[in-house]
Amino acid sequence: MNFWMIIIWTLLSSLLSYLRVKYNYWDLQGVKQLKPHFLLGHLGKLKSVNHRQVLKEVYDNFKSTTKLAGFYIYTKPVAVILNLDLVKAVLIKDFSFFASRMVYKNEKDILSQHLFNLGAPQWRPLRNKLSPAFTSGKMQFMFPCIQRVADNYVKAFERGLEESESLDVYDLNGRFTVDVISNCLFGFESNCLENPDEEFRQISKKILGRTDFGIKSYLFKTTYVDLMKYFGAKRFPQFIENFFGRVVSEGFVEREKTNVVRNDFVDVLKEFRKSGELNLSNEQISAQFFVFFLAGFETSSTAMSNLLFELARHEDIQTKLRQHIKEVLKRHDNTLSYESLVDMKYLDQVITETLRLYPALAFLQRVALEDYKIPNSDITIEKNTEIFIPVQAIHHDPEIYENPKEFQPDRFTPSEETKRHSQAFLGFGDGPRNCIGLRFGRMQMKIGLITLLMKF
Repeated sequence: MNFWMIIIWTLLSSLLSYLRVKYNYWDLQGVKQLKPHFLLGHLGKLKSVNHRQVLKEVYDNFKSTTKLAGFYIYTKPVAVILNLDLVKAVLIKDFSFFASRMVYKNEKDILSQHLFNLGAPQWRPLRNKLSPAFTSGKMQFMFPCIQRVADNYVKAFERGLEESESLDVYDLNGRFTVDVISNCLFGFESNCLENPDEEFRQISKKILGRTDFGIKSYLFKTTYVDLMKYFGAKRFPQFIENFFGRVVSEGFVEREKTNVVRNDFVDVLKEFRKSGELNLSNEQISAQFFVFFLAGFETSSTAMSNLLFELARHEDIQTKLRQHIKEVLKRHDNTLSYESLVDMKYLDQVITETLRLYPALAFLQRVALEDYKIPNSDITIEKNTEIFIPVQAIHHDPEIYENPKEFQPDRFTPSEETKRHSQAFLGFGDGPRNCIGLRFGRMQMKIGLITLLMKF
């Protein structure tokens, strides 16, 4: 009995000593931190609040006194950037020090090999090759396709209101964005707006419905990558991997057979493979399809739902927006075109304010590739330290945005924007690793919203 008590006592003492050393990391660096929880670090707070609130607490406690605060994911130290000049250094000015993200990727997990996850050496050439798929020229080619889907979106809206007094707008927006992505980016004739049980929509639900999509599981995998690789952990089950593999193979085979040119994502990849400029396997391409599908339908459908919610709450803004759309269309021969879309500045303000109030990501992630000494400071961010930029906390800072919880699109008039720091809005990230599909995401939202507001 005494022997086992000694063993247990020794193990507990060793564990406590280990945790004491780990949780003193930031103190020894001279960096302020909130008291971490046993074993979980600052994730222990997730029992009572969500991760957005945890980061906001760190931001609110320390932003007035320091550029950087300490944070712990389990036992791993993370640097939380609190100063907008330092945010700009990380994302833009000194980007070469922070060109990668600390994310879970596994060579055996095909769907983890996408652009968002890739480290700097692999990311840069792929980003450069994929960017032509999202130029303004390509957006103009895709415009008619998105407009057709938007017309179906309004019809589905009408059917829903005929069948019931209430309507699940989030589900409808999800079906709209899935149809846009599958039809206009991938060239597949899905019709989720007509058939909610269509395969693309069911896959989208299963992706978001995964229990391991939660923040704790995600951060555990990014923290203990080697352990997860040892056990062969995958983020998503095999049937989702198989689905995107089939989408890629069928998509390329169909294009080869028909010689149809749609100027979409598939055509861009097909041309690169044909010319030898981009040597990607079908598995690697399926990973790119996966991430553009996930990012394209989820972020846009959520943003559209939040925007419609705010318009319902603020009838004055809704009226102003509808009138603005009518005035712009009148200047363009009452035709919704790519040119008229670009001219709708107030709609841009409404979308941007929605993304400020409800950012898709609570934080941006980077990792230090080398030791980085913070300018005008004695603090050094050591190599391999993970970086968090607390987007939602910045967006809700009353010193940056007066009455930050209020929905006020006029915050984003050109004159108002010039008054703020360039990093005060990070709805699409910033710098070389900003959102590659920014133009596409905004365009599908704008077309869907315009078509809806002109009908109702």
